[in-house]
Amino acid sequence: MELETIGENAGKVWRTLNEMRGKISIQELSRKINLSAEDVALAVGWLARENNIFIQRHNYLLYVSHDAF
Repeated sequence: MELETIGENAGKVWRTLNEMRGKISIQELSRKINLSAEDVALAVGWLARENNIFIQRHNYLLYVSHDAF
């Protein structure tokens, strides 16, 4: 996958999290923005590298949020 595509997907994830103002699992986020879980995970990694999101593991699921938990 090209970096440009990952960056675009990161933008989709960022906007969705900003609108939600709450935490959501990677799987739920994937369904919500109609991307594969793999594409969402790459986008989350991009945003995490830039310290733009928060990630938390709970019961074997990863949750992401725009704000701290």
